[in-house]
Amino acid sequence: MGESRHNAKIELKEKMGEDYRFGMSVDTIHSYKTFDIYTEHCNRFVEWCINEKGVNKYSSLNNIKQYAKEYLQAREEKGLSLYTLKSEKSALGKLYGETIDYKFQKPRTTKEITRSRNEVKNDKHFSVEKNQDLVDICRATGGRREDIEKLTKDCFFTDKNGQMWVRFEQSKGGRDRIAPVLPEYQARVQMILETREPNTPLFSNIHGAADIHSFRREYAQELYKAVCNNDTLKEKILSEYPARNEPNIKGDTYHSHDKENQFKGDRDNIYIVSEALGHNRLEVSVNHYLK
Repeated sequence: MGESRHNAKIELKEKMGEDYRFGMSVDTIHSYKTFDIYTEHCNRFVEWCINEKGVNKYSSLNNIKQYAKEYLQAREEKGLSLYTLKSEKSALGKLYGETIDYKFQKPRTTKEITRSRNEVKNDKHFSVEKNQDLVDICRATGGRREDIEKLTKDCFFTDKNGQMWVRFEQSKGGRDRIAPVLPEYQARVQMILETREPNTPLFSNIHGAADIHSFRREYAQELYKAVCNNDTLKEKILSEYPARNEPNIKGDTYHSHDKENQFKGDRDNIYIVSEALGHNRLEVSVNHYLK
């Protein structure tokens, strides 16, 4: 608990060598939140086995392993989101120490991704004007809520090319990363930083109704537009990131697999957005932020 999941995956990759395949997961849990969610999923599976399969509540967990695939199928037929189904599959895989051999029938489309795309009830309880500093920092950096909560003025720096960056430490999965501050916000960010003390969080309390993810999505789209339209900025940012590593990909153009909502773009530009957001897969950035 508390150790970097990202580092654990790197260690697994080094240990597996040529046998490593994309998507392989570590056999450890690094977050109390993940532990609690997985426990809920496993308890729900046990209750289903008792109620639907007539299993004795004192049976060994090993004796109900045979129902894992049937349970996932029942949950899918119930119409649960693919996000929830994958979380349940991961929980059962962690419970039994192996991947549950079940393939979901319905692929997820961008129509099902609704987070921060429509106005919700909480939006009415949050004032952008009263929280302008917070909103501008979020729009400038694309940080997650937990990232923004930990930010201090010392997390920002400007490179020799005049590009301002923000350093996010121990972000999701224990991953450290740097993200470019959007050019149009650099002066505004500098103004905010001048009013803050060193080694002190920029924001002592972030309003619970603040839709940080919507600002993160705005950041991703603005960053993508910026690097598409400014080759100099694109090269500056790429020089700070590891080279894009996609050995099985031919060509530099990305084509989405979602036939209902096509997306086409330069892979390097999408890669910049993915690195800034802290995602490994380009499709995550495309489906959740750029579409």
